[in-house]
Amino acid sequence: MLYKPFTEAYVIITGAASGIGEELVRQLSPSKTQILAVDFDLAGLEKLMIQFPAIHIMEADLSKKSGNNLVLAWVKTNWKKVDFCFANAGKAEFGPAEDQDWKNMDQLFQLNVFSPIQLGLAIKELFPNASFRLVITASAMSFWTIPGYSLYAATKAALLQWARTVWLEKTGNWLTLVFPIATQTKFFESAGKDIPKPYPIQTPSWVATAILRGTAKKKKKIFPSPLFLSMLVVNRFFRIIKRFYLLLEYQKYKNWVKKKYKS
Repeated sequence: MLYKPFTEAYVIITGAASGIGEELVRQLSPSKTQILAVDFDLAGLEKLMIQFPAIHIMEADLSKKSGNNLVLAWVKTNWKKVDFCFANAGKAEFGPAEDQDWKNMDQLFQLNVFSPIQLGLAIKELFPNASFRLVITASAMSFWTIPGYSLYAATKAALLQWARTVWLEKTGNWLTLVFPIATQTKFFESAGKDIPKPYPIQTPSWVATAILRGTAKKKKKIFPSPLFLSMLVVNRFFRIIKRFYLLLEYQKYKNWVKKKYKS
């Protein structure tokens, strides 16, 4: 599918080696988009480049403050503008709140929160006259957290509150947040062994399509799952919906904890 706003545009995609990021590359390529694909997984990037030889790739760990500097230095040297930045890189932590790896909190907040914000603001400053849009992959957990994801949900809620403030200040017409539900990616494998998967689950292709369509329309908020958006609206009047859903997820979490500590 061709997307007119992205035709020959200059686009950065982080977390591009797999999942939603890989699908964004795949769906944007027919539009002859100039793409800088960024990921810490060099092998994954090299495989991606075999499929799409016109893209540029960069190995960068955005959980470190130096990661953004690599991206910005490359862009400053090679491009005269950036039209879109899809800040999709992110990581999850799963487990009881008291057992989660709080020692890595700085890295998780750097990757999920600080990096996309800092990257977007730096690009705006680097190319002040360009028409630019930052699209950050947040999460449905920005609104409804799920047992086991205390630290991850905290990062996604932080993104939403920051964005709400920017929009409220009437200076955020360049900013979009995406709120996917559970997606069939390496997300769960990286979060922990045999962790329960929330219901329902969408494909990366579906989510990427929703992102591109919403971005083309300059939407502030993109909800790839119409079901979740409907649940947010209906729950305002029937709060039992959220309670019932979280009860189901709590049972999954409780069963996982029992198995974990038996093994």
